[in-house]
Amino acid sequence: MKALLLIAHGSRKASSNQEVADLASKLQQLPSEFSCIGHGFLELTTPKVPDAVHALVEQGATHITLLPYFLAAGMHVSEDLPELLAQAQKAHPEVTFNLLEHLGAAELMPQWILQQALAPKN
Repeated sequence: MKALLLIAHGSRKASSNQEVADLASKLQQLPSEFSCIGHGFLELTTPKVPDAVHALVEQGATHITLLPYFLAAGMHVSEDLPELLAQAQKAHPEVTFNLLEHLGAAELMPQWILQQALAPKN
């Protein structure tokens, strides 16, 4: 079973963390090849990334795609996430993991920004 894990930094502001959880829920409602979509945080709140990975494995995930919900390749993206990936692979050797580039590196990002900038205001 394929799963997607949205990874964000985490915030002291509960509404910010809830936005990430809500986005994961919205993604789950869309048709995709992912049977399960979850979210995890690096700092400041839960679920932490290792716990979110474990939850997906418990739900039957055999392939987990990790999507860093970050705009730039700072220390978390360039160092912390590869380390977390190595830990996840060690903890769950039966699972195939795929760490994607951070969201800001997405090929469509410039188009999304212009689309948002030109969107009608409410």
